[in-house]
Amino acid sequence: MRAPAAVLTEIAWRWTFGLAFWAILYYSFREYFASVDISNAEYAALRSLEPYTWIAITARLMIAIGMGLRLIGPVVIPALIILWTALATIGRAATIRALDDTEPRTNWFSTAALHLFRVGLGMASLLAYFGCGALIDAAVGDPSQHLGAVIVLSSLALLAVVFIWSFANWFLSLATIFSVVEGRGSFGSLGETSKFYREYSGRLVGTGAWFAFARSVLVIATSSISLWLFSEANPRLAIPFIILVSLVYFAMADALNIWRLATYISFTEPEPAPPVIVAPKPVPLPTSEPELSPRAEASAESSPPVIPAEQATPSDQS
Repeated sequence: MRAPAAVLTEIAWRWTFGLAFWAILYYSFREYFASVDISNAEYAALRSLEPYTWIAITARLMIAIGMGLRLIGPVVIPALIILWTALATIGRAATIRALDDTEPRTNWFSTAALHLFRVGLGMASLLAYFGCGALIDAAVGDPSQHLGAVIVLSSLALLAVVFIWSFANWFLSLATIFSVVEGRGSFGSLGETSKFYREYSGRLVGTGAWFAFARSVLVIATSSISLWLFSEANPRLAIPFIILVSLVYFAMADALNIWRLATYISFTEPEPAPPVIVAPKPVPLPTSEPELSPRAEASAESSPPVIPAEQATPSDQS
């Protein structure tokens, strides 16, 4: 709450990448599919609603989509990787610098390398899932004869891959704190993150669980509102409202992400030293004679002075 600029920065870099991602995909596929022609005979066959005709035309379109992915992928995928790495490096460094109280010493090369590791991790997880599918197919045999076993094994493989990917991705994202705040290298940041996790594992797991619960509540609320709008409201008004609700969800999710990041950064800060209690100094006793009250001063002035016996005259002695 004390650093609203961090939330705005998080929204800015994430939404910039999202808009660029969808724009690149839209224009790339539009330019490619403009060269894929559907003849008048195929249009007429589609209007006839014959199942086999639909299957044949759909198969031809799927082949065209596969060809498009092979042609567009080598250009679009590296462009998206470079764009995401640049935006994530700048955005994460800006948010951490806004949340940390100390003077940061950002290692830009290390921060960018950690984000590239995250990209490689995502691709490796995707390949691992397809590899699990190939192993399941080889072990089970004909999927039509063991459909239940294939579904169960594929679901278990998906859960395992997603769990490993999410933990490793979270670990790499945590390492960026040390590359931005302390200026450590990639492997140095990973080493500090490992020590940090061993020391604060309980706090980190508890914090992650709390924010996962908050994110789940947010997803359920957003989905419920969107379904209600889609079923009850006018379709012309439902779609704009659903888009607005989705944007509100993304903004709140980014705010939760910054809140979690601020919590992690607070664990890295040293604990404040306990206050030093200083014993009170002894009050010195007064050395001067106590002051007389006004009545005592008056009686002292009215009494005759005392004259020593050596200086007294005979009349004084009498």
